[in-house]
Amino acid sequence: MSAETQFTCVLFDVDGTLVDSAPAVIHCFNTVLSQRGVTPPPADAMRKYVGPPLWWSFADLGFEGEIVKELVDEYRALYRTIFLEPPLFPRMGEVVRGAHNAGIPVATATSKQEPFALAQMEHLGILDAFDVIAGATPDPASSKATVIAGALSRLSAKGMDISRPVLIGDSCWDVEGGQQAGIDVMGVSWGYAKDGDLDDCVAIAHTPEELAHLLGFTL
Repeated sequence: MSAETQFTCVLFDVDGTLVDSAPAVIHCFNTVLSQRGVTPPPADAMRKYVGPPLWWSFADLGFEGEIVKELVDEYRALYRTIFLEPPLFPRMGEVVRGAHNAGIPVATATSKQEPFALAQMEHLGILDAFDVIAGATPDPASSKATVIAGALSRLSAKGMDISRPVLIGDSCWDVEGGQQAGIDVMGVSWGYAKDGDLDDCVAIAHTPEELAHLLGFTL
């Protein structure tokens, strides 16, 4: 571990933190809703659904009961065809690799299904910089907090120090999940947060260079 950092391991949210996935996610929501004869909300309103669990998102859009599962399945089938398209935010690949090179254990903690996260990190060329790829399961009970707990458990099983973890995220879902899991959350301002979403973060990074500094290394 870098001597300058106070954190013993770092977990990265993916959508909105590492990857600019809003266009692909909103496209999938809009397509699924349109196929159901529902007019999608404006693009700005749809940004709130980039990152949260799909079950919550479709319920928030007004659906309930068995149709929610159907919509989630339809979304996942479509997303599977385009999930590799979103690019990394500029220099975020360097941040992940910089943390790894500094000896800090690194994992994902994402609400996207784990196989998608693994394939995406491989496609983006940074899979080797992660010690663990942790993501959601198809179970509706899967949440950011359960993903965080799973990531930490798997890092610990590898003999890595998880005594002072930090989650890097961009939304209220990351903050809430971190609080539920009992870990610090550091926000990034380039994602999809609304005003106030990151108020409870221990720090907010406005550039990848600032994030690297907060984690104890330089780009």
